[in-house]
Amino acid sequence: MTDRLFHLIRDTVVLWDEGGRITAWNPAAATLYGWTEDEAVGATVEDLLGPVPSDLAEAVLERRTATGTIVLVQASWTRDASGVLEVGRDITGQRQVEDRLKRSELRYSSLFQAMAAGFWELDFAPVGAFLRQARSEGITDFPRHFDEHPDFVREMMRRTRVLDVNETTLTMFGIGGRDSLADTVEPYWPETSTSVYAAAVKAAIARRSHYMAETRLRRKDGCEFDVLFTAAFPHEGLMQGALLVGVIDISERLAAQADLRRLRDDFAHAARVSMLGELAASIAHEVNQPLAAISTNAAASLRWLSRDRPEIERAVALTSRIGADAQRAADVISRVRAMAAKQAAAQGPLGLRDVIDETLLFLRDELQARGAQIAVSVEPLTVHGDRTQLQQVLVNLIMNAVQAAAPAHASLTISARGRDDYLEVKVADQGPGLAVDPDSLFTSFYSTKPDGMGLGLPICRSIIEAHGGTITAANAPEGGAVFVIRLPAEGAHTNV
Repeated sequence: MTDRLFHLIRDTVVLWDEGGRITAWNPAAATLYGWTEDEAVGATVEDLLGPVPSDLAEAVLERRTATGTIVLVQASWTRDASGVLEVGRDITGQRQVEDRLKRSELRYSSLFQAMAAGFWELDFAPVGAFLRQARSEGITDFPRHFDEHPDFVREMMRRTRVLDVNETTLTMFGIGGRDSLADTVEPYWPETSTSVYAAAVKAAIARRSHYMAETRLRRKDGCEFDVLFTAAFPHEGLMQGALLVGVIDISERLAAQADLRRLRDDFAHAARVSMLGELAASIAHEVNQPLAAISTNAAASLRWLSRDRPEIERAVALTSRIGADAQRAADVISRVRAMAAKQAAAQGPLGLRDVIDETLLFLRDELQARGAQIAVSVEPLTVHGDRTQLQQVLVNLIMNAVQAAAPAHASLTISARGRDDYLEVKVADQGPGLAVDPDSLFTSFYSTKPDGMGLGLPICRSIIEAHGGTITAANAPEGGAVFVIRLPAEGAHTNV
């Protein structure tokens, strides 16, 4: 029975006498070290396996095998007058795993401290307990409860414990040292950002792997700043414990974007004013027409009223015409003022046909003077955008086409149709076409005109991109140039 047990033991068992010669060698030892029992018995233990410490009861040893490789063995020894009994366990794989884990932890620690992003290691277990208690009290729809009770969300913040942060976090939030770090995250979240924290918890409850949003957080001195907030949720669920949160300061990026938008608006405003200067004669003629009609109708009305028997009905009809002409003049002035005014973009749903018709009405006299022929084919579409800016783009494209055809009469086609998820506007001419790379036309200060500034088309692109769309140029197969505008659809086939 003893011999059978000896062979069934999974640990290595080696027995040697007082002279160090091996007298017993179980199958586990043969498997690990590579020598059979016949090969091992009779050999000295030091020659076969290596030295054995005489003053220790257990130790981790490097043991060589029959193939020359080294294995790590957790060994223990029992000594008596008959010799030494060694029981060993191969821990080579365990040590390799431990070493890899240590290296991984070291890399994680290095990344945690060295990254430019701020990292927070948080303990969410108290919040998990808080949510379980709320569920036991009858709250089942947590997303709705968060929306209706922001104080509940603030309490979750107060229960979210801060375990650790990296150096970047201390600098970003103006925290002097870890001893000055608040115990919870609540002081760093302004009231206006409560909904973002709630959205992160909703994402975790929904078993999403992560959550990301732009929001504002609060530094230790109370100042707020813009950040990109990210949270990675553990597989076992947010309520179980630790989670990692990343914070990137994007305040400078947002400020730069705001500056870029202001610069774009300034250029667009300058271009509109410049365009108004070029069209001053057309504007004057546009206004003079209703003013001349008002003067004529007023004089005729006075004549009908000055007769011995005043013609009241005729005077009333002429007065109505005067009112209509006055409204025409006011509409012209309103359009001119809208184009010249430096105002923020007014986004809203617009009938695309109305936008195009108003643009052509504004350019009517200029187009007539140049003998331009315009064909319009527009489906009943709705676009979301700023009327003045979109009209500025159309004016620029139309006038470019007209000027490119000079001294011949220009022939243009303006078409618009709806696609699945966008609408497409084309302005095509039958001129000489584009003699340069189409993409270069949208480069600032590049112009094919001797007196051009090279700002019109770049501004057109910035306006269209600000509306979430694209604008491209190409030579049409049948001749001439074609500019294509694609904008996100909004009820693309809805009558307006």
